[in-house]
Amino acid sequence: PKGALLKAQKLAAAAYGADETFFLINGSTVGNMAAIMSVVGPGQKIIMPRASHRSVYGAIVLSGAIPVYIEPDYHPDVGFPLAVSVQAVKLLLEKHPDIIAIHLTSPNYYGVLSDIGAICKLAHSHKVALLVDEAHGSHLGLHPDWPKSAVSMQADIIVQSTHKTQGSLTQSAMLHLNNNGLVNRTRVAQMLSLLQSSSPSSILLASLDETRMQMATEGRARLAITLALAQKVRDTIRKTDGLWCYGDELIGVTGIFAIDPSKLIIRVNDIGLSGFKASEILRSEYKVEVEFADLRQIICSLTIADTEYTTDLLIDALHHLSKHHRQTDHTDFMRIKLPDGLPRSVINVRDAYFTTKTRRVSLDEGVGHVLVESIIPYPPGVPLLVPGEIMEQHHLDFLRYFLDKGGYLVGMADPNFRTVSIVDT
Repeated sequence: PKGALLKAQKLAAAAYGADETFFLINGSTVGNMAAIMSVVGPGQKIIMPRASHRSVYGAIVLSGAIPVYIEPDYHPDVGFPLAVSVQAVKLLLEKHPDIIAIHLTSPNYYGVLSDIGAICKLAHSHKVALLVDEAHGSHLGLHPDWPKSAVSMQADIIVQSTHKTQGSLTQSAMLHLNNNGLVNRTRVAQMLSLLQSSSPSSILLASLDETRMQMATEGRARLAITLALAQKVRDTIRKTDGLWCYGDELIGVTGIFAIDPSKLIIRVNDIGLSGFKASEILRSEYKVEVEFADLRQIICSLTIADTEYTTDLLIDALHHLSKHHRQTDHTDFMRIKLPDGLPRSVINVRDAYFTTKTRRVSLDEGVGHVLVESIIPYPPGVPLLVPGEIMEQHHLDFLRYFLDKGGYLVGMADPNFRTVSIVDT
């Protein structure tokens, strides 16, 4: 870039504390893909959580890299994906000395942050690049009372969805680069050029610049207001019969280093509702649209756009939910989670994805076969199966239960979730 765009990107780098910043007009999706494809090539290994965004899996397909998975960790009393521990990364680095890069998501969809500072030091001691999907944390690091951003902790590439938690237009994002000698910035620029449109929207680019100016001049004050609102809502929910909102009490649990206070993880299964059902009631009867829901919780996100008025509407709706929508059938949602262990992988992800020898069969017929497509229960978006892995009966049993409780699947071509594509042998 040159001219106004170059100046805007330099101002953004200064505002967010990076050595260099690239504006993205295809969301964090293109940022994650460019980050991975600029560092890891065909047949090279990358450590990544199984609970990674589908754009990360897309990068694995396009790059031909070999994923080394960190299995998702679930606390029995919580039930959603937790943080990645330093110890888990350390063990994989020792087991796989040929690792090229590590890609982590922090914060995750639930606002859970890993100890990026410690993991970064560990990675760099092995001459391994640390890439961080910080899509849900573009607001971090801009106020001393909020958790720090991975940018300030010297991760090598940090991807942020500015449109998610700041004020830019949907689809606009940023990629921040720290020049630690482990990433070739020219290669990053080349990958972005390869993956993005050659006719970028000036409207999206301008919204990123405008957002940078707003956060540089007003961000601290606005985030102080958001923090106070989040604390008020969290405290009020905790006093509401049958509901609970998680917070800092989770810090220290299975690798959790910090919690984003703007993420309200509201447990509803104590009043006999799944998160899916609670979300449906809030939408249809109270005009409240939550960020997302899972089997046990609804998750609401507060931003700098929220006010006393919007948070009071949420609180009022939750009071009504607790009082008027209790169910007597208390399903033990706490016992429901993804099957333990990683599936059997017999074909490289890229090779399975691009194979032309495919056949579409019913889910029942797919048991025992190698998949060509992903099956991702959403939320939380942790892949149950990815291309090249074998579907077993316990995977099918979980899928049926998950769908019966109101869950949704992504990755499958069949919108009715009745058939799956397998490798035709």
